[in-house]
Amino acid sequence: MKQTFFYILALIISFDGFTQQDTLVNTLKEVVIHGDPRLKQHSVGYKVQTLNDSVLLKNTESFTNVLRFNSPLYLRENGVSGVSSASFRGTSATNTAVIWNGININAVNNGQTDFNALTVSLYDGIDIRSGGGSLEYGSGAIGGSIHLNDDLVFSAKKKTTHQFVLSAGSFEAYNSLYKFKMSQSKLAINAGVSYNESENDYPLYDTDFKNENGAFKNLSLNFNAALLLSKYSKLKFYNSNYWGERFFSGELPNPETAKDKYQNSNNYFLLVYTQNKYKLKQEARMAYLFETYRYFADRAFDDYDFGRAKRYRFNYDLSYRFLGIDAQITSYSEYESTLGKADKISEKHRKQFSQSIVYKHDLSDWLNYEAKVRQDFNSDYKIPFTYALGAQFKASSQFFIRTNGSKNYRVPTYNDLYWPSQGNLSLVPESALQGELGIGFKNDVVSVDAGVFYIASNDKITWIPNGDPERPGVWVPINIDEVTSKGVEIQVGVEEQFHKHIVKLQANYSFTQAIDEATKKQVIFTPEHLFKTNLSYNYKLFGWYYQQLYNGMVYTTASNSEDFVVPAFFVANTGVDFKVLHTLQSQLSLGVKINNLFNEKYVVRPRRPMPNRNFNINLNYKF
Repeated sequence: MKQTFFYILALIISFDGFTQQDTLVNTLKEVVIHGDPRLKQHSVGYKVQTLNDSVLLKNTESFTNVLRFNSPLYLRENGVSGVSSASFRGTSATNTAVIWNGININAVNNGQTDFNALTVSLYDGIDIRSGGGSLEYGSGAIGGSIHLNDDLVFSAKKKTTHQFVLSAGSFEAYNSLYKFKMSQSKLAINAGVSYNESENDYPLYDTDFKNENGAFKNLSLNFNAALLLSKYSKLKFYNSNYWGERFFSGELPNPETAKDKYQNSNNYFLLVYTQNKYKLKQEARMAYLFETYRYFADRAFDDYDFGRAKRYRFNYDLSYRFLGIDAQITSYSEYESTLGKADKISEKHRKQFSQSIVYKHDLSDWLNYEAKVRQDFNSDYKIPFTYALGAQFKASSQFFIRTNGSKNYRVPTYNDLYWPSQGNLSLVPESALQGELGIGFKNDVVSVDAGVFYIASNDKITWIPNGDPERPGVWVPINIDEVTSKGVEIQVGVEEQFHKHIVKLQANYSFTQAIDEATKKQVIFTPEHLFKTNLSYNYKLFGWYYQQLYNGMVYTTASNSEDFVVPAFFVANTGVDFKVLHTLQSQLSLGVKINNLFNEKYVVRPRRPMPNRNFNINLNYKF
């Protein structure tokens, strides 16, 4: 298979004489090469929120905190630095796809991403797309997708940029980051390294305990490059590496009994060849993803459980533009070979081929639409035909209406099926139909997007305690016959500048009811209300920002017992920064941040108190 792919890749590269016009590098001084241009090209009718690097650097503690305070997602975390997952609109974490430069990186074993095992500050930005229209990345993203992007730049003149970010905070927390960027006419490089550690021994409120056994450290290294092969074609390489060690803290009332330790590493490699000539664009991708972990039940001993997974992925995309009618048709072909193994699970080999077709048509300046279809062929399951539709109507230059709908399908993960004493071989794949209608307004100062959504899921796979009567007290995955999720999402942005004063406001509110139709109860760990606000003020060299989160109550049992809930909480952070040096060539800023400003007593998971008020000082130097 590898030899076949390289043969096809060589054939495509030689295909450099077809048509003329349209060059990659033109008279512009800079050309930005996005890690995954497909997202914005194929999101007609969907809401996409972008978090740039300045937002990421305000939450250097973790990727979890970035999303918790800046996105419409609900984050569930087993204490600070513990396993963390995200979900959209009442769906599960496995229905949230995480995309790295166009490649789905959800873990093979559990089908989700641990957001405390990613160093987000190394990336140039994050895009968050709500809804199930991510068919070009897989059919299982029922809730939405999170996109990690690395940007590479070609420039007429050679440019080199260095950036250092250092911070120190409460509980012996230290973060360091270095990023390097180089651009010239035919070569672009983007690299970075990050190291983070903390004792994480904050006091557990209303007790005499500290967060015992909560220390963590991690190292990340990214390297990306782009080479201009000709006027029409380029070659890109992306590499991301993560090594981490975490000690999992204990729960009340006996947190001192915690002894377990967890080590994991992720290594991602991606090679992309792109050719864009006049009406025709083609792209070939080859990716290798490797994941491994070790779990130590007692940190004092060398005995451990382990797991590892390897994925080989080959993609070929072909697009053709119909210039006369302003339309484009794109074919996405993908083959994936996945091998997963754990010490208690024999190696499993899953193979899948998928074919997607996307048709996009701009009927006029005020109306465009997009249709997507996908068919998967899986070695373990028969997967039905899936689709997605989206459209947007501009009623005026400032007002628009958008709508979308999709059919999605997700097969059980390895852990769902085979995890010792907890897996369930009787699981069947889950499917969902969904729709959304939204309205929006945008001018130079204000942007508003309000939408209502509806998701009907069948055979939804959910892990719950006591899910199997023969295994009392054990968390097991089961199929819920039917779950209906419906709700409202509102996003508001305001940016105003007067003289040298700049004020920005970003707010997200969501109301979600996710109901198990068999019991008429809310699905566990699904808050009805989420409200997030970010406010910032800048004047000359001074900056201030404020973040707040209201997280509504969540049930932790399928019966919705009021005795077993995570209470609603309100938590806020604030920070200031001052630019000590600010020239065209160099910028140096110093900052202070206060987390949990009002010293709120709250938990995200039962019996796991979160940190009280704590502090962080940081330095950001770019030259």
